Amino acid sequence: MARAYAETDTIPTGWRTRQPGLTIWLLISVIRVLLVILFYTLYYVPPPFRQSRTWTYRQALTTRICKISFNVVRQIGFTQSLSLEPGKLGDSWMLMSPGPADSYRAPFTSETIIPETIGGTWYPGPPPKPSPPASTTTTTTTTISSPLLDSKTETQNLIILSFHGSSFLWLNGRPDDSGYTATLLNNAVSPTAHSLWVQYRLAGGNNPTPYPGPMQDALTAYLHLVNELNIPPSQIILAGDSSGATMAMALVRYLASFAHQTGHPLAELPPPRACLLFSPSVNYSYEGDAYALNTNRNQKTDYCDGEMGAWGAAAFAPPDVVRLDDPYLSPALHPFATPVPIFVQVGGAEVLCDSAREFVEAFRGVDGNVVEFLETPDVPHDVYMTGHILGWDREQKEMVEAAGRFVGGL
Repeated sequence: MARAYAETDTIPTGWRTRQPGLTIWLLISVIRVLLVILFYTLYYVPPPFRQSRTWTYRQALTTRICKISFNVVRQIGFTQSLSLEPGKLGDSWMLMSPGPADSYRAPFTSETIIPETIGGTWYPGPPPKPSPPASTTTTTTTTISSPLLDSKTETQNLIILSFHGSSFLWLNGRPDDSGYTATLLNNAVSPTAHSLWVQYRLAGGNNPTPYPGPMQDALTAYLHLVNELNIPPSQIILAGDSSGATMAMALVRYLASFAHQTGHPLAELPPPRACLLFSPSVNYSYEGDAYALNTNRNQKTDYCDGEMGAWGAAAFAPPDVVRLDDPYLSPALHPFATPVPIFVQVGGAEVLCDSAREFVEAFRGVDGNVVEFLETPDVPHDVYMTGHILGWDREQKEMVEAAGRFVGGL
């Protein structure tokens, strides 16, 4: 049964989330986790005892360690705080201010959450600056350079606008968590491609920002590329994994909503070149239901459990703000026509496999939509980001290369 609203009691608030309980529980957890890991180092030696007979010893053990670690993170309620300081990134770090006010409309507006300055990391570095526009077309609120309306694209100038995953609670798109995958994706799409990994506001940490904050940030980044850097939309590839895929599809839907609003600058722009989704979160009425995730057929072979998924959904989509089955959170339930070709990859052993299949079937059912689907057998959630860590290096490269071929064929 689909869940309409998030389970607020899944947000960690107990004694383990504050001092001194947090420190006490961490000390206990270190000992407990080491003992459990020691057990599984022996238990997984015979292949029949592993989560899947097809998995290597490394894959079985690292996936189990990942699941155990996430359990501790959830128990203490740890979420990541962000900073707009560049650190060691230098010119690869870019700040992006909100775009024109009239570009942010319902449902990307809120009385309490407004667009803010965000950051992002360029890989391998910032792209060459395009030639200055010859002329501009101006409205009362927005200025758009004429080169943006040029439908011609050059593959050597492709820009990937990427949104990382992690349940809107962790990660920042910087090299420590995203650099490896960013390099893989750039190389697969084009030898000269550049990607911007957006550090969007999270639903936890030092500036908790639920819906529609991250969606505002996705639009801010897109508008910055188009309006400030003069990058034609037809050279922009949207990409997202897990909850980042939610953002990518929300942006595709939002841009499509302007199609019939003649005169608005966003309605005059061509669509993005493509949208790449990896292990996508596309049905929060399922993914925000702890019981549904815990009873999924693939729960044994995934490191994501129901409590983790429900926590992320509750933090990002509070019941007094938005429904879990909202079109912008659950596009699998609300397919729409889009000129943007979509590539979808999902692991055959992850709990989001079935919802991704439903998404593909729903969008393929709309006339004119182009959707390519790749199901990678026997791998858990988001190997696109974690394959080199968990032992699915080959599968990680193959799915990224498939995405590159998809873009190359457009």
